[in-house]
Amino acid sequence: MKHLFAAALSAFLISTASTAFAQSMSGVSVGGDRQQLVSIGSSPVATEAMGPHTIEKYKLSGGNELSVTYHRGSGKIVYLETDWGGETAGAFSDFEGFKFGKTTLSEIRAKLGSNGMSFKDRPPVTPTPDGGLALFNSYEVNGSGNIATFVTSVSAVTVKSIKEKGSDPNIGDIATLEAVIVGEKDYLETIWGSDKLTSPNYSAIDWPGNGPGQESKSSPTAFKKPGATDFPVGRVYRGKTAKPDFSGSNAHFRDFRTRIRQGMAGGPGFAGEYSVIQFGCGTGCSAVIVASNKTGQPYSFPRGGEDNMYLTLKYQLDSRLMVAQWGSYDSGKCIMEYFDFANGIWSAIAKREIGPLDACYKDIEENGP
Repeated sequence: MKHLFAAALSAFLISTASTAFAQSMSGVSVGGDRQQLVSIGSSPVATEAMGPHTIEKYKLSGGNELSVTYHRGSGKIVYLETDWGGETAGAFSDFEGFKFGKTTLSEIRAKLGSNGMSFKDRPPVTPTPDGGLALFNSYEVNGSGNIATFVTSVSAVTVKSIKEKGSDPNIGDIATLEAVIVGEKDYLETIWGSDKLTSPNYSAIDWPGNGPGQESKSSPTAFKKPGATDFPVGRVYRGKTAKPDFSGSNAHFRDFRTRIRQGMAGGPGFAGEYSVIQFGCGTGCSAVIVASNKTGQPYSFPRGGEDNMYLTLKYQLDSRLMVAQWGSYDSGKCIMEYFDFANGIWSAIAKREIGPLDACYKDIEENGP
């Protein structure tokens, strides 16, 4: 009788765990018991011990891979990660409305209300082994001690094409969902560090089906100006300035070689290693090139020319943040935008309307919120 009661109690705890913890993937919940793993219906394809925890990986029917981390002593699940296998059958993620290989980082930002947050020891942009890029955007989940992280990626082929063409696309529009991670905050802080950087307008999110109105949308907040300290650089380059590279895909910069060389002569002033070279192209018109003093690699800036009149910039050596203010004759408005420059790619992180076009006659500090 005692054993039957224990079995019944265990079954009750397992069944209630799946409803008590809303952040679940493939029927397995963060905070639940490892016995939930039986519901997957298959054995793990890999098992690894990491300190007091065990990591098990499962191959799912749609071709995706589920990674589960639990504490061996208590059996408590502390981390879940679903990685897309590249098959159409596995395209639907456990976060309602988000599809692997289709939902872009820009769409994630728009849906969740901000660019999320990043852990200082878990770089927000990481090169992948094949030459692509992986981007990590994390959000605290309302009503829980959990954090959801959406991993988007840019393929190696796309990265190569961007470099060859010398184009400057918005990374948010080309990075697509590759993985979804949910973990207990305390556990994530042990593997990714406790220091975090939050983006402007950041707020926690609702996991679909477990929040007000059953929507995964952040609460509206007042505009928060991005700060330079939110986008720190790892180190500042103090070495000799390299010669600008005008070979191959950089050949189109050769027309501006004198300006670039002169601009680099003073050493880096932006994002640890870069010189910012701004030059006129007519009345109220200017163009911008950013060049690495470490490698000699030049990069275009995504704003400038007649579409972005009266362009002014604000930046500093120890930050990746670039603030750009410009006016549009078409709309008659003055705009301020904020960009993150990481691994040679510009990411638009915030944008706001300052006022009528003549507001651009004031400097950035005067127009700041």
